[in-house]
Amino acid sequence: CTIMTDAWTDKRGRGVMNLVVHSAYGVCFLGSVDCSSERKDGKYIFELVDKCIDEVGERNVVQVVTDNAKVNEKASTLLKAKRPSIFWNGCAAHCIDLMLEDIGKLPLVDQTITKAKSLTVFLYAHTRLLDLMRKFIGKDLVRSGITRFATAYLNLKSLQENKKQLMRLFRSDELNEMGYLNKVKGKKASKVALSDSFWKGVDNAVNFFEPLAIVLRRMDSDVPAMGFLYGCLLEAKNEISARFDHESSKFRQVFEIIDKRWDNKLKTPLHRAGYYLNPYYYYPNKLDIELDGTFRDGLITCITKMVDNVDLQDQIIQELEQYQDEDGTFAKEIAKRQWKNK
Repeated sequence: CTIMTDAWTDKRGRGVMNLVVHSAYGVCFLGSVDCSSERKDGKYIFELVDKCIDEVGERNVVQVVTDNAKVNEKASTLLKAKRPSIFWNGCAAHCIDLMLEDIGKLPLVDQTITKAKSLTVFLYAHTRLLDLMRKFIGKDLVRSGITRFATAYLNLKSLQENKKQLMRLFRSDELNEMGYLNKVKGKKASKVALSDSFWKGVDNAVNFFEPLAIVLRRMDSDVPAMGFLYGCLLEAKNEISARFDHESSKFRQVFEIIDKRWDNKLKTPLHRAGYYLNPYYYYPNKLDIELDGTFRDGLITCITKMVDNVDLQDQIIQELEQYQDEDGTFAKEIAKRQWKNK
């Protein structure tokens, strides 16, 4: 199982730390600590997590997952010293959200988000105008996501999907007769809604955000994700490249952002082992995976870190060879059908 921490501030301004355990059976709440009066340094977080590990049983815990705050790095160092068989990893969902945030700060993307926000604020500022907009598009325009930049993506996607209806709205007699377009904010909103460069910016931003937002949604669900994270990020990069016709100059900066976060936090031995041991990815990409070598190295690191019995280590390696060679039950048709099931 995985021990997870979640630090937040409640409505009364108290600092709260939730501790939960996640396994294939789902999520179980362990406890909540009011840490308002505590100095939330690495030692404090380590002691909270260490107590949970004792409660769950060290032999049952594979990893600890926290957000990517600096203070957690100190806690991870203390845990590795005391419990070398347990991994400490940053939260994948938080890391992907940071990728979205970094992409959102790129000048052209940031300008598009700002213009989109001014457009939606204008549409939602007047009840008559809002009612007219709903008649034109048949639904609400603004959508809420699990994080600020997931919300930015969802709203850009919503604008993209309703582009024709919005352009019709701003060219309509009904809107012109209301008089809103004669005011400063109305003129600004109309200029945005009827601008080709704005809509091109929306398309580009959605093409950057969407493949990563899909990964974020999967990582933030209750479905076990460790075996899919590495492959999902590879697929996201391939999808971004394809959306820009593989012209690297158009997405080079975005790839640099993704790789910087990915290399730093999400390429641990556990992530590589998860990719290696997932037949959905392993068999179609076996040659590349085996030639790379880092995936098998990651798996060997996991085996030696988590299993101290030498005979059991040898047994795992023997079974690994069967997996690699599609031998024994791995050769059966039922197994081959199942590894194609994502």
